[in-house]
Amino acid sequence: KSTEKLSTGFKINRAGDDPTGYAISGRMREQIKTLEKCDINATTGKSMIESAEAGMVEIEDMLQRMNELAIKAANGTMSADDRSLVQDEIDDLCTEINRICESSELNEQKLLDGGFENTGYSSDKYVRVDYYNDKVGAGTYSVSVSEEYKADKKQLELTVSALGASRVMAFNYPMYGDKDLKDSSGNMVAVTQGVYEDAYGGGSLRIDKDGAQFITVKGDNGEELTFELTKYKMDSKSCYSDGTITLPDELLSGSVIVSRSYSYRAINNWSDSFDVVLSGKGAMDLQVGPVEGEKISVQIPKMSLSRMDLDKVYVTTEQGATKAIDKVKYAIAYVNSARSKLGAYENRVDHAISFIAASNENLNTAVARIADTDMAMEMTNYANYQILTQAGTSMLAQANQQPQQVLQLLQ
Repeated sequence: KSTEKLSTGFKINRAGDDPTGYAISGRMREQIKTLEKCDINATTGKSMIESAEAGMVEIEDMLQRMNELAIKAANGTMSADDRSLVQDEIDDLCTEINRICESSELNEQKLLDGGFENTGYSSDKYVRVDYYNDKVGAGTYSVSVSEEYKADKKQLELTVSALGASRVMAFNYPMYGDKDLKDSSGNMVAVTQGVYEDAYGGGSLRIDKDGAQFITVKGDNGEELTFELTKYKMDSKSCYSDGTITLPDELLSGSVIVSRSYSYRAINNWSDSFDVVLSGKGAMDLQVGPVEGEKISVQIPKMSLSRMDLDKVYVTTEQGATKAIDKVKYAIAYVNSARSKLGAYENRVDHAISFIAASNENLNTAVARIADTDMAMEMTNYANYQILTQAGTSMLAQANQQPQQVLQLLQ
């Protein structure tokens, strides 16, 4: 047994050597093996995050170039031919951004197409859950929205109740006066598309090229929910069978969105309520612990021209170039926010990897104390056993010689 302990390095080689120690060390060895797999999981997940951020770095570089071009095209010294050349470069940059968004992948999984974002659904077919962060738990939430134009303040006010909090969000439209935003008698209502931040910090509003409104609500504990309110007209000439809007090309290419004040999503004086179901599914879960639930849920924000509001960027006119500056500014802010989230995930995964390494080292030390051979003590025992064996052999040899000596005397 002593030879076995010295040759294997373990003082517990079978359950009979130490039944309790055998059971405890076996469980610890299982944990060590699972931690090794968790380390591989976390490391691979970090590689995916880094790959996604690498794509965003290139997108941000191109957006910075687009920003320079938009500012250049907004200058009054530029001729129509000059702006046409600038437009060509911007078109090429948009094409490359779209290619990176669609082709970035690792292990045959797309990284920037929104496949790693949590999904949600709405009870209203004209409301779509666009995004919510990982601080919003899965479940069903009641949302109510009322929108009113305050003529005295020249502000659009939204009252949004969501995520257990009520937000009164105000958005300024300094480019329009009372004559541009009419009452609900059927007259036209004009609103400039773009991104507007809430004066009170409770969220933001983005009005898209087709009149859709993307309302972002922020909770008290860092929660963030964005849902889209689809805008459409009620008259048959401009409405598909499902009620979605179609606008003339000249309105799509310009900076002003026009809708009827009696439409379902009127710009002024309307309210609505609906439920949103947040599934919590879609994010990339990294198993970084040996038991169920020890996961890091990573949401990689979707990168696309439409999400960044860059699918219609025109700098062929001074007005369009000025508008493009705001659109590119929003896109840069969006990419920066996405990269910030990925950076936070990457730091968290780094800490998880460090914790796995420390746990692995401590478990190996604990197993060694229980099951590993104390070589110095066992060598002492082994030497003692050798001395006893040699002494016994010597005495037996002497005892065997005595009968021979008696025979010799008799002879």
